[in-house]
Amino acid sequence: MNSEATYEQSAQRMHPLWMLFSIVKSIKELVLLVIFLMVYIGSNSDSIYIKIGGIIAIIYIIYKIISVLFEWFHFKYLFTDIEMHIREGRFIKKSRFIPLDRIQGISRNTHFIHHLFGLTSLILETGASGDDSFVKLEMITKKEADRIQNYLNKVDLLVIDLSQEDIQQEENIETKIEPRQKHYKMTLKEIYISSLMSLKLLMIIPLFETIYSNTNSFLSIQKYVDNLISFFHQSWIMTVLGIIILLIISMGYGLLKTYIQYGNFEVTSDDYRIFIKKGIFNQNEISVPKSKIQAVRFNAGMLRRWIGLVEVKIISTNELKDTEEKTANVLFPFLSKKRALILVSEILPEFNFTTEINTLPLNSMFVKLLRHSYIWIGTGLAIYYLWPHLWYVSIVVFIIVILSNILSTIYSGYSVNGPFIQIQKGNLNKSLFVTNRTNIEEVRIKESFVQRIFGLASLRISTRAKPIQVTKIADIPKDIAISYYHWYANRKN
Repeated sequence: MNSEATYEQSAQRMHPLWMLFSIVKSIKELVLLVIFLMVYIGSNSDSIYIKIGGIIAIIYIIYKIISVLFEWFHFKYLFTDIEMHIREGRFIKKSRFIPLDRIQGISRNTHFIHHLFGLTSLILETGASGDDSFVKLEMITKKEADRIQNYLNKVDLLVIDLSQEDIQQEENIETKIEPRQKHYKMTLKEIYISSLMSLKLLMIIPLFETIYSNTNSFLSIQKYVDNLISFFHQSWIMTVLGIIILLIISMGYGLLKTYIQYGNFEVTSDDYRIFIKKGIFNQNEISVPKSKIQAVRFNAGMLRRWIGLVEVKIISTNELKDTEEKTANVLFPFLSKKRALILVSEILPEFNFTTEINTLPLNSMFVKLLRHSYIWIGTGLAIYYLWPHLWYVSIVVFIIVILSNILSTIYSGYSVNGPFIQIQKGNLNKSLFVTNRTNIEEVRIKESFVQRIFGLASLRISTRAKPIQVTKIADIPKDIAISYYHWYANRKN
């Protein structure tokens, strides 16, 4: 009884504004339905369908208001020394008990509306599956969010110290919390380069098309558009001027969109967590325990490779649900490969990288060409029988297949450096995957009939993550694949 009274007195609720925004969000769901009914039924105010629809809408709104009030009133949370206790439910209450050592990640999202009222939201990753994999505190004060984060960081230190049998008093552990070390902050120059590399400037064309379609549906603007086009078609000088203006607008739009997405991008860390922060109007911050990071992946698209940039992603056992959270697993969106290797080694000193990559043998190129020969053979036969006048397309497909396989052989490779394995794949794009064998769930070797003739095999590595990360490299020497299998099998020695 005393614990119940203590819980009721100490438990916290979300900010009352959560009720208002939840009700508004629910009412917005009716907007499309109401518009559809108005168009479908017509403007006959005496229609029985409009009266029935109005009654249903009113009943729905009343129900949502009551259910939101109950949901806010019943939702409470409390942090104790060992667990997080949650009570929730609209009409049927239920309790959840989450051990604090199960909370694996903390992400913080501050949208534009949150800024106006000094609020934010926290998402706590629990390591469970399904709907219980996270706890979302949608609207709490920034002060309360800071309190929760500081408390959980202190608990992390306590758990780590106990696991190392270095038992100390909690007040002594609190003094060990060190300030975060800043590793990287994105500059305006990098944001500008990113806007060009991501081709966001091309998005201005579908944006204009959307604006035109939506506006022209209720306002006749076709004649104004025709006049504008005629104006820039008066002479070649005006046409060039129009193209320049369009390019300037496109570049400005791409730069603005990239700045809103990656402005204030910053990577910091302490001894136990990595903190990734980004966003101008909608700010997002995620913390990932270093102990949960299973692998690192370096990606470089065709345009980025030309200027020596890579994207760095961390692969962890945290199960991320929202798109914002998943993109927060991008450690560095675009950075020179040399600097990226230095910073990753600084943030994750337990990861070891090597620049020495073993390339594929030349006979693997022949196997790749045989494997993909059906593409250009099938295309050539289809064109010969169906569209013989397009004979040149089969030549183009043949050249693309040949070049793709040649580049794949040149840019693919593998290496083992102590307990670490690196797998590199690429043709026009290029990626480098690095993990420790203790983080590998399964190693599988597979060989086809053609590979067996040439003494080659495919190596498939499944890394422990959420979801499981599968990395495969084809057509490596069979003896190398077998040696890597034994390398993994001896991981406990």
